[in-house]
Amino acid sequence: MKKKKKSSIKRRKMKQTKINTKMIITACTFLFSGLMVLGSTYAWFVSEDSEVNHFVGTRLSAEIVEEFVPEFEWQPGLTTKKIIQVKNTGNIPTFVRISLYEYLLTFKIDTADQTGNGNLATSPNEIAPTVNQKNTETWQPAAKAGGTYAHEGKNVIAAKAITPNPRTGTEMYRFKDSGRDQTDLRWFQLGFPDNVHHSAPPTGTKDYWLYKDGYFYYSELLQPGEISAAVMKNVRLSPNAPNKFKAALYQLNPVMDAHDETKGLLSTWNIGNSGELYNMYHDRLSD
Repeated sequence: MKKKKKSSIKRRKMKQTKINTKMIITACTFLFSGLMVLGSTYAWFVSEDSEVNHFVGTRLSAEIVEEFVPEFEWQPGLTTKKIIQVKNTGNIPTFVRISLYEYLLTFKIDTADQTGNGNLATSPNEIAPTVNQKNTETWQPAAKAGGTYAHEGKNVIAAKAITPNPRTGTEMYRFKDSGRDQTDLRWFQLGFPDNVHHSAPPTGTKDYWLYKDGYFYYSELLQPGEISAAVMKNVRLSPNAPNKFKAALYQLNPVMDAHDETKGLLSTWNIGNSGELYNMYHDRLSD
């Protein structure tokens, strides 16, 4: 009886250990996924295909490299450098793609004097919810409630916000999309280098980005330590922008995906079995 009892206790402990292990793995997976969504730099440290994870020491990792100085006092015709590249920081070759998300917050204009000077309307007191320049999640609530932003000792009043949600994967910038021309974002002109294409360039072209359905796909397989060609170069506020864009807050945030050189890329990125993207990648992918 004693042996049976000990055996029963042992089985229960083993079962409990398995359950706790599953809970830990689940919690870690959830936490890792959350971190990947919240950051502006995205990296996959293991392949999505568990069958290749047996390679000891294999690490798939990439990060966004960008040069950008945020502007507050946007003036018509002002051009700001915004260079975006990707670096392979892992130890295996990787393919990458990028999507772009635009955020815009404008402030109320004081029209009381009817002089057309375009000065910003101010509040004598702070109004909640307030605007945090670095946290775009505060922009929409402030715009809806007429919240304020502390600027040069004054409380300017939020008017309108455009704040896409990267988690949906549907609100990204659309290259050469006429729909953007119907929004306030049209006054912010994104400058792309000549190596960004809307359709496949001539055969033999290297180091280019091919745009499809909200994503810019890099043509080359990045080797460890290698940096891609730039996918963007600057942002410019149109010389014809109206007064309401005075002191506007604007952010352009890149989101990056990285994948190893296996055929799983075709399904993970919804490329399918035909088309320009398929032609760009399929003969360089392994099983």
